[in-house]
Amino acid sequence: MKIKLTPELSYIIGFWRKRRTFEGIGIKGDGQHLEVFTKEVLDRGLTTSDKLLSEGERVWFFHSAYRRFFQDIEKEQLERFRYLNEYAANYLGGTFDSVGGIDERGIVYLERANKQDEMLLIRLGFGSRWQKERLAVEKPKAFLTFIKNYVKIFAGHKIFDYLKKNSGKKRKRKTGASGADAPPATN
Repeated sequence: MKIKLTPELSYIIGFWRKRRTFEGIGIKGDGQHLEVFTKEVLDRGLTTSDKLLSEGERVWFFHSAYRRFFQDIEKEQLERFRYLNEYAANYLGGTFDSVGGIDERGIVYLERANKQDEMLLIRLGFGSRWQKERLAVEKPKAFLTFIKNYVKIFAGHKIFDYLKKNSGKKRKRKTGASGADAPPATN
């Protein structure tokens, strides 16, 4: 069976990699996470409902070819998702739905992140910095705009409504008499 990476599979892999179970291909998490994972794997035809297993806060299925494929993509994430395209947006959307968040100060972050996640964010131009064992995104507006069409759990978050309202507006830049950027004011 030849498996080909699609944007939809990229989302599932991003979602799976930070919440994986030891059994088969699956995740552990709350009801919302389990529901999204179940819906995605069934909608994409990765398994059938009778082969999907669950116990407590875990859901999984067995498929050795998909497991190997998911692990290979995870190892190659820096190469596979190095461009700002639909594949990378889905992958980061899945990762953000899985372990991401926005705190009360508006800081966009990923929990359970590693150096590969940091490098991926930097390569794609979003920047990152470590903050209290979380990886904070340095350009949150650009990051959230990039993934907004691909998140499932955070789709209803108020920040995405804000981004939609302000997507067409551009900030005016102050310019000097020559048209160049004005120098910073000094006292």
